[in-house]
Amino acid sequence: MTTVVFQTPIYDLTADVCCHPPATPFFGANPLKPHHFIAPFKCIFTSTLGFSLVALLTACATPPPTTLESTPSTIELSIFSLNDFHGHIQPKSPTPLMPRLPDPKTGEVKPQAAGGVAYLATVLNDLRAQRKNHVFVAAGDLLGASPQLSSMLKDEPTLSALGELGLLASSLGNHELDAGLPELLRKTRGECAVGGCVWPEFKGASFPYLAANMFDADSGKRILPSHVIKDIGGLKVAFVGAVTRDTPRVISPRAIVGLRFGDEADTLNALVPELRAAGAQVLVAMMHEGAVHEGGANDRSYACPGLQGRGVDIAKRLDPAYAIIVSGHTHQAYTCKINGRLLVQAGSFGGWLTESRLKLDTTGRVLEAEAINHPVLQGAYAPNPAFAALVQRAAALTTAAREIPVALLTRGAQRSATAPFGDSPLGNLVADAHLAHGKKHAKADMAMTNSGGIRADLTVEPGRMVTMSDLFAIQPFSNNLIALTITGGQLQELIRKALPKRPGPASLQVSHNLRYQWSQAAGAEPVLESVTFEGKPLDLARDYRVVVNSFTADGGDNLSVLRQGRDRATLGMDIDALAEWLAENPKALEQIEPGRITKK
Repeated sequence: MTTVVFQTPIYDLTADVCCHPPATPFFGANPLKPHHFIAPFKCIFTSTLGFSLVALLTACATPPPTTLESTPSTIELSIFSLNDFHGHIQPKSPTPLMPRLPDPKTGEVKPQAAGGVAYLATVLNDLRAQRKNHVFVAAGDLLGASPQLSSMLKDEPTLSALGELGLLASSLGNHELDAGLPELLRKTRGECAVGGCVWPEFKGASFPYLAANMFDADSGKRILPSHVIKDIGGLKVAFVGAVTRDTPRVISPRAIVGLRFGDEADTLNALVPELRAAGAQVLVAMMHEGAVHEGGANDRSYACPGLQGRGVDIAKRLDPAYAIIVSGHTHQAYTCKINGRLLVQAGSFGGWLTESRLKLDTTGRVLEAEAINHPVLQGAYAPNPAFAALVQRAAALTTAAREIPVALLTRGAQRSATAPFGDSPLGNLVADAHLAHGKKHAKADMAMTNSGGIRADLTVEPGRMVTMSDLFAIQPFSNNLIALTITGGQLQELIRKALPKRPGPASLQVSHNLRYQWSQAAGAEPVLESVTFEGKPLDLARDYRVVVNSFTADGGDNLSVLRQGRDRATLGMDIDALAEWLAENPKALEQIEPGRITKK
């Protein structure tokens, strides 16, 4: 007998059926129906071994769900939610997400390919078929920073696909504004140039973007709707959207000229009387802001120890009238409760789908609330044929540009950093590429790049050339490289502002000839200990020629020091610099080991 061990339940692969685990979520209902391509599991309870509740969903094919007992006094509502999709309609090249989960066939815990709109459609439709009252919403960043398959077509295929999935509404995300508000409005309206849209079947977004806290800076009026109200199961449910207050810090200033962003909690709280006056009985907050969590995607206790970030602060200040908070922005998957109210997020790139299930009385009062993140595993589901065909049509329109070969590499590079280092292999590679390009064209001394602009790992398949599509997945913002001059003192202040405040890559990754150390006592702010250039202490009085991308040069990520840079010169696209560096320097990947940024 083969036994697959997880955390809490254990499942026997030789059994004929799968039973209920000791404490099923959603008021006793089974979360998934069986799929013929998943081996059936028998549940064996143990309290000594553990994996997250996701093991239940990915490894156990349950029998058809029982119909939930409904009474005249209760209504059950499933809210399916997505966030930070970033145009990842494709199933591979790049694979949207690789969460470490049990293999649905063998039970081995390993990285699993997840995401792709055709797989998302299958998971969503399967779950909808099991729920009487349901709705599908999103928490922003559905567009922008997208792989070439979507971005080359101005993310129009993504908007079309999400509309076909029946998305009711989405809060606005900061990346929806990457190309400016006029371009977003064009997309939502389905407007095309004289020659037609780049996606021939594009008709615009069939769902509204909601941004209660984005205003015209002059008139003070809202630019986009604040909410939509829908009758579900006899209750009027209001879905209220907000974008992160920090949008000016994380987006190019040129993209948001004339816009003002208010506090999320204050704005949503002020709307409660208006929503009640409109008859809304249930209020759902959808915000493109979130929390940071080092735990698993599902916490059956909802306690989520160590949960932190702005999302937590907002949740604590948000009016109790809101039944649930659907969050985004931090690219983390979690199911938590703050003061008894659900705060959920579905990770990123469509690799997870959150289901939040509310049991309500006839007045809209929450009686019970459960949530779970369903992994969209490609190995556990068949792709929906209609959405697979949509992706194929987008691929056919973009093949020539996406498949331009760059270099044959023997290894890849990760964008994650491992303590005690604040630099990542991929961050080092990108910064070195910036420097090489800057030396050729601007007599640069050093280079830096923001870690937030590195959106995917560099993955390598034996015998396959790395293509421009692979590089575009890493750097999808079409940023120019800017050479500018600052003093050593300004550089030191810049690095101090960018010191890591939590585990992971520092916000500024640096070229091989620039290094720094920092320290941080428990509960204190990080302290810059030393900075060296070419192995010598930084000269605070000397001028240095620095290469950065245009987002950072404009003061993005709150790095306003770079706005003071002198003698600016535009050097070309960041992705072209990376392609050139890889093609001309086969040993580039041997020179990127972490150690440039270290914690003492």
